[in-house]
Amino acid sequence: MLRLGPVKLYADDVIEPHTAAMLADYANRPGHRGAPSLPPPEFTAMLTELDRLGFQTHTHATGDWGIRLALDSIEHAARVNGTTDRRHGIVHVECLHPEDLPRFRDLGVVAAMQPRHCSPDLVAGTWMENVGEDRWDRAWRFRSLAESGATLAFSSDWQVGEMDPLIGLYSALTRSGLDGRTDWTPHERMDLDSALRAYTRGGAWAWHAEDDLGVIRPGAHADLVVWSADLYALEPGDLLDQRADLTLVGGEVVHDAAVASAPADVPFAGSGAAGHTCSHG
Repeated sequence: MLRLGPVKLYADDVIEPHTAAMLADYANRPGHRGAPSLPPPEFTAMLTELDRLGFQTHTHATGDWGIRLALDSIEHAARVNGTTDRRHGIVHVECLHPEDLPRFRDLGVVAAMQPRHCSPDLVAGTWMENVGEDRWDRAWRFRSLAESGATLAFSSDWQVGEMDPLIGLYSALTRSGLDGRTDWTPHERMDLDSALRAYTRGGAWAWHAEDDLGVIRPGAHADLVVWSADLYALEPGDLLDQRADLTLVGGEVVHDAAVASAPADVPFAGSGAAGHTCSHG
């Protein structure tokens, strides 16, 4: 069965080239705040019409003005259309104004975020300098959003970040680079339960599939990963050394590390195996 997913929208661009929409000037570019991708009334009208037609939206927004525009538009759409439980999402949520944090929970908006993005080895330099230290406490507020009751759905944003979810878990738990030497905004570190929930149940809820995906229970879809160690018994830094030993999709084994690492039982072409001939003319 063909299923149509969310419509991707853009409220703004990205912070590194000063093209994300910010509520105040960039720290190193006075007089410049970036701008939304569309004039706010046009963006709100577009999202409202999509909502009226029954579409779920996922809006790219990195700057605090871009995030606020997306939230304002979702709130307007629900009020005008009388819709509930659409589960619109905002993607990235990099620089979040404190006044807008509780609105994710209140409006039922999914914060679709990428933990690796907060690592100092990715954001050191350009992002930090552009935003300015006075606003660093707005950066990738995983813990605050989770504690507020908002739904987080984690992903990789590959190729910006590695596809490996263990790197994402490590980043969410440590706020450190892969060298482990420097953490950043450590007050937003998550616990393992919350981070795993964002990678599993959060994404399922965003997809209106929480009864079938992201959970282990009778009747669910049985998409499972068995890791090489008990993640709860590890120090966060040791997460980077683990691997998937077994992967099931819909109850079917699609990856088995024991089988994948076993030597193949295939005779060498020159071994004179029965039935094998090789001639060159």
